[in-house]
Amino acid sequence: MIDFREEIAKYKPIMEMEDVEASIQSEETRDIMDLLQYITKRLSA
Repeated sequence: MIDFREEIAKYKPIMEMEDVEASIQSEETRDIMDLLQYITKRLSA
């Protein structure tokens, strides 16, 4: 049988919420920049 107290004691969060938000925002910015570079190259060709 599962001992929930023991399992909860083992639990360690992977990332804090602020870290997750910062990571997602960083990736979104990179994606937007990649798209803008692609569009700029297509328009200038």
